[in-house]
Amino acid sequence: MENKIIRTKFNKEGDMIYISHLDLQKLLQRAFRRAEIDLAHSQGYNPHPKISYGNALALGTESQGEYVDVEIEGDITVDEYLSRMNEQLPEGIKFIQAEEITKQTPSLSSTIEYGEYVFTIETEKILTKEFIKNQILDFMAQKEIMITKRNKKGKLVESDIRPMIKLFDLLDAEDNKIILEATIATGSKANLNTSIFIPKILEMLELEMDPLDVDILRRDLYVVKDGQLVSPM
Repeated sequence: MENKIIRTKFNKEGDMIYISHLDLQKLLQRAFRRAEIDLAHSQGYNPHPKISYGNALALGTESQGEYVDVEIEGDITVDEYLSRMNEQLPEGIKFIQAEEITKQTPSLSSTIEYGEYVFTIETEKILTKEFIKNQILDFMAQKEIMITKRNKKGKLVESDIRPMIKLFDLLDAEDNKIILEATIATGSKANLNTSIFIPKILEMLELEMDPLDVDILRRDLYVVKDGQLVSPM
């Protein structure tokens, strides 16, 4: 019997946002064992389960759209797979949707290009919707948005993040709470880390606060197909 490859969409919420990507991998492998789902393994001296993920989620970030591809031995329906896994997963991790894919389906890491994010900022400084919208318009009208960061060799280099911001807008502003949405590069070709983007947002809004105090939700991940952003499933 030929192995099945199942692509799954899952969320990561509540206390689970504080476990690392490595710990998430271990957690899922334990859940597969408890659910008695036989994972296919690679050949060779050090065989490992055939599991591959989309872009790793930053620690402390909530998500409603994470993806994992799993190769399974044995006959199991997608519905049974979802049911058995959700019985074993802790609160905060839930398998939402799954579908069978083929060996010819491009990998998640090679095709995912964008992530859709929601940033919630609570501040004592009251900002009007008009001010925020104008700041965003000016921000997005810039030809370049330069940042300085260290490269892999530890050297300080300048780079332009403007091409990595596809969409950026205000969702809501009420009293001391500002909610922004953004679609930014989140893939192997280009990746705008939220730890770089958020300080730029705070600077734009003239807010002096710790970037770590901004709540982040990743709504979904996207591939580009015929110029359009579509879900990997």
